[in-house]
Amino acid sequence: MKKGKIILGILIVAWLCVIWGHSMQPAVVSEGESGKWLSVISRFIPVITNDDAGMYIVRKCAHFTEYAILGVLLALELAYFVKGWLRRFFEPLAFALSASFIDETIQLFVEGRSGQVSDMWIDTAGAALGIVITLAIIGNRRSKRGY
Repeated sequence: MKKGKIILGILIVAWLCVIWGHSMQPAVVSEGESGKWLSVISRFIPVITNDDAGMYIVRKCAHFTEYAILGVLLALELAYFVKGWLRRFFEPLAFALSASFIDETIQLFVEGRSGQVSDMWIDTAGAALGIVITLAIIGNRRSKRGY
């Protein structure tokens, strides 16, 4: 079990580096990356158009997804350290909110970027969903094993 906790800790740090690495990209680089994703996604989901509105959707979905993954990793890491459903939900969520605050603060110092409180809400919602899904799966597994 200790090996798994160490691996999860490493994955969390690595994922934070990915998230914050994206925040350190100048606006031109970030828009280019989002544009590539938009051109692919708009082929498969025609409702998402290859324009400014589509770019907005892709960028906000990226925030949500990055933090949903972080929420899963945090919930897995803390589920075995923390007792009680409320603490298992709110402690990883508080960590994710802190990470989002740092994320948006980083963007204040990057050319062409700006920190957005609305992005922090999107990040937190993504983390919350990841945490809830993870806790639901863990809860099901425990109840089947008789824990």
